Amino acid sequence: MLTKMKSILAHHLSAKLNLPSDEILKSLESPKDSAHGDLAFPCFSLSKQLRKAPPQIAKELTDTLKIGLPRGFEKVHPLGGYLNFFFDTKVWSETVLGEIQKSKQKIGDQPHIGNQQIAVFDYSSPNVAKPMSIGHLRSTVIGQSLVNIFKCMGFKTIGINYLGDWGVQFGKLAWAHLNKKDLLLKAHKLSAEITGGGFDVELWNRLLNDAETKPSDSFDYLYALYVVYHAVAEKDPDLENAGRDYFRKLEGKAPEIVAVWQKFVEVSLVEYDRIYKLLGTHHDMVRGESFYEGQLAAVVTELKDKGLLKESEGAQIVDLSAWDMPPCLVTKSDGATLYATRDIAAAKDRHFNMGASRLIYVVGAEQTLVFKQLFKVLELMGFDWAKDCVHVPFGLYRFKEGKMSTRRGNVVFLEDVLDRAVDMVREIIKEKNPDLPNPQKVAEAVGTGAVIFNDLMNDRQKNIDFDWDRLLDFNGDTGPYVQYTHVRCCSVLNKWNKPLPTGAQVDLLTEKLELEVLRVLGRFPEILTLAYDQLRPNWIAHYLLDLAKAFNGFYYEHRILEGDIKLQEARILLVDSVRIVLKKSLDLLGLQAPLAM
Repeated sequence: MLTKMKSILAHHLSAKLNLPSDEILKSLESPKDSAHGDLAFPCFSLSKQLRKAPPQIAKELTDTLKIGLPRGFEKVHPLGGYLNFFFDTKVWSETVLGEIQKSKQKIGDQPHIGNQQIAVFDYSSPNVAKPMSIGHLRSTVIGQSLVNIFKCMGFKTIGINYLGDWGVQFGKLAWAHLNKKDLLLKAHKLSAEITGGGFDVELWNRLLNDAETKPSDSFDYLYALYVVYHAVAEKDPDLENAGRDYFRKLEGKAPEIVAVWQKFVEVSLVEYDRIYKLLGTHHDMVRGESFYEGQLAAVVTELKDKGLLKESEGAQIVDLSAWDMPPCLVTKSDGATLYATRDIAAAKDRHFNMGASRLIYVVGAEQTLVFKQLFKVLELMGFDWAKDCVHVPFGLYRFKEGKMSTRRGNVVFLEDVLDRAVDMVREIIKEKNPDLPNPQKVAEAVGTGAVIFNDLMNDRQKNIDFDWDRLLDFNGDTGPYVQYTHVRCCSVLNKWNKPLPTGAQVDLLTEKLELEVLRVLGRFPEILTLAYDQLRPNWIAHYLLDLAKAFNGFYYEHRILEGDIKLQEARILLVDSVRIVLKKSLDLLGLQAPLAM
């Protein structure tokens, strides 16, 4: 739609101005004020060549271009240093509505881009035995949205939940579980030293004992165990040694320790799946770091055989100083492997065994160096596909009290945020629409939608200040506002209660607010392409707000189902087209599109 019109205009101007069409295409803009036109060409780049001021160039070129404009363009007008082009509204409305009605939920899709290549996404990836905090929301919803976008671009996607299920922390947790009485005894003996940081021994003691007896709360037990262990270990170094000893037993497949570790994983997955269901998140595969334990020796050997390993204070490293990076640590001085070793094994598995042509890691910006090192090591190993490995960084949630700490127990749990949002919507439904069918289902769709949209509307690379009021504000630029606009479209269509008109005279849509809706609708394919190219779902979130505002402005000013029947038919086609694009965009972000609220 808009992309097509840009292409037509670029080729036309190329012939008239003797400039490369691709250069013109890149410079074409959409004016912020629709009264100024539909597309604008800046003349500033011609100023030096023609030795004239841009406004004078625009005026002179207008006289040349206004005769023989290509089909779909009505007029050209100079404004400042720009040539502003206006669409032929009849051609534009027929093109936009015709394409949407023809494509339906495939509007904007470009399957030729991916051409069935496989893209593997690593997203969410919580650490086993730790509850998902609000900090896990970003990777989860950004990753899921990118998976959805890539599907529209013709990729076969594999979403992986790469669990942090291996490492010395599981030795520590296993020791704490199997020696709980000793742990609590140490906690009480050290209470005077550790309570100064806000640690409540009696509270955690109660949580441990209560949670252990309630199967449904077993994840709470693991979290309490984790917090108490680390609070005591800060004052008692013997616990650190005990934890390392238990991890060595886990690596050595000691049956009792392995059984405990497997239980940790099992309990954690049940908890995570419940939250993923609320968020509408789907992973095609759950594969933890432990999966690659048997492949790490081969990775080390391969690095050695390729002459990449060096010894440094007993450890094995890949020297990256030539690329202004610290060394990539492959094995510690005691021979233990590290995250990097497992990440190399995982990357090879995803490329060679899963057939991935693109590997996409949706992980916080604080891990940027880690991924630069990983991709460089893969390149040095001779893997040309390293260039197709991409880190999608994102900012953190920031708190007035500083950074969250799982170890100290001062965490905002993701489930608490979602539950609070759903509860708020449920209360609003009771007050404003008590007869609404399936109120719980609607409350979950709208409440979680508010949380997801609040995250995705932000530029992913910026930090977000955690604010309960803003997070759960259902007024203004929010997910519920967009969802309600979809409900409003469905309500109008239900009142129409007839098949959609064929051959509607869409050239009757000439009112300013109607044309604004058409203008925004026509931008959708370009917005989807931008979100794909830049790996930024916030393009779609902001587009949704623009479309909702344009439609609601039209809805409030015009009686859609009154007056001339031909105009009604044209307007009902416009309403249905808005509904289609709203639903498609909501789906891409992972929000539901309720039929009633």
